[in-house]
Amino acid sequence: MIKHLAIDRWLRKFHRQQLLKTKGVKVEIQWMKDAFKKEGLLFSCKNSHEFFKMQVVKTSLSNKQVLEKAYDQVRNKLIEIWPTIDYQQRNHLMNIELFSIKEALVKFESQTGVWIMIPFFNELLNSLYHKEMVVFELPQFYRLYKQYAKECVDPIIYGIEPYRAGFCNAAFVCYDKNRFVLYLDSLKTLYLCTLKETIEYPLYEKSVVSSDMLNLLGKCLIENDVTQFMDVCSANSLISLKAVKSYKKIKNPLIFTNITD
Repeated sequence: MIKHLAIDRWLRKFHRQQLLKTKGVKVEIQWMKDAFKKEGLLFSCKNSHEFFKMQVVKTSLSNKQVLEKAYDQVRNKLIEIWPTIDYQQRNHLMNIELFSIKEALVKFESQTGVWIMIPFFNELLNSLYHKEMVVFELPQFYRLYKQYAKECVDPIIYGIEPYRAGFCNAAFVCYDKNRFVLYLDSLKTLYLCTLKETIEYPLYEKSVVSSDMLNLLGKCLIENDVTQFMDVCSANSLISLKAVKSYKKIKNPLIFTNITD
């Protein structure tokens, strides 16, 4: 019986960089832990999959706070006329004032045409933040400024869209259905992801990965093309010299670890 070798495990023998053990990531994890606790949000960051998901929540929280701060600033600026105009007029003025801020935020459009700026909220609440923020002056909605944890949903409801839109810091390389590839150039590491798990493929830390090579490697991961993946890595010094020598002598076939949608 032939014993197969998983490429991700094999690569880690030669390239030992690990996402959660880097200094900058440790600092960010602690920041997220403290910030989420303050907001009453759930936090878990035991692996790269959870780290990227927490980054989605982090960006969502930032968007929420930016919108609310801008709303309060505009309202204060218009405080003299605010009591003299009706709900529709207030909403119209607010949308004009906040247009450029909303345009600059990381966001994506849902399948039903709703702009999602806060993926830990459902489409209805996202629609209110996008089109009708004056509703938050009503008592039943104003509490969402501070007490909103019970309204939070798992960003997984939006599939891969938060990652494709840039809600996490890793570059989005390519995708197929619910499988997608992320890349961190600071760690020279590829991540094959589903909505449930993530597998890391560390490259040589001193390698130079062009956009063309990155797209090709991502495609190989999605399509389970082991031969081309290793040929590209070997030919372009994307794996260490020791790894290249080991690959030439290897007898057991390399495979991609199975990752399901």
